Amino acid sequence: MRIVAGKNKGNILKSPKGLSVRPTSEKVREALFDILGTSVKETCFLDLFAGTGAAGIEALSRGAKNVIFIEKEPKCIKIIKENLEKTGNSQNAIVYKIDSLSGLKLLAKKNYLLDYIFLDPPYNKGLVNISLLEISKLSILRKNGLLIAQHYKKEKAMENLNNLKLFNQRRYGECYLSFYEYVNI
Repeated sequence: MRIVAGKNKGNILKSPKGLSVRPTSEKVREALFDILGTSVKETCFLDLFAGTGAAGIEALSRGAKNVIFIEKEPKCIKIIKENLEKTGNSQNAIVYKIDSLSGLKLLAKKNYLLDYIFLDPPYNKGLVNISLLEISKLSILRKNGLLIAQHYKKEKAMENLNNLKLFNQRRYGECYLSFYEYVNI
């Protein structure tokens, strides 16, 4: 698994062995960041269900100002920190060892405002919609911010919830990327 573009292009990232972690593939990350383009520069990006941290590190490589990683698995936390150190991005990252819903509430309590939220929960556990619903209740996404949910092709992501509106979906093999925008109600 490698960084696709930006200042860390080509860097090989570590991935945990023996865990059921499914890192976002290079193909999907490349497609995601090609869609986002240069709008990632100087932004605050959340990598929820971070796993190896590949999506967040890709955002840093492409110019994100800060990335917050939320992951509960200790082995993954260790690997995220090693990958950040290897790419020289530790100073622009915050890593929380916490489950996703508690992490979202923590960010709201700390008054974070995010430009991008990327979530890639384990497939077939209903966590996509649970996470979307929780995010829609919290004021952590900036006006004009985007939420991108990666989910299994057989999991249907909710279309509209509170202040989040689905505006685009793209399929890549076994998964979808669903794009939500923040809208004022």
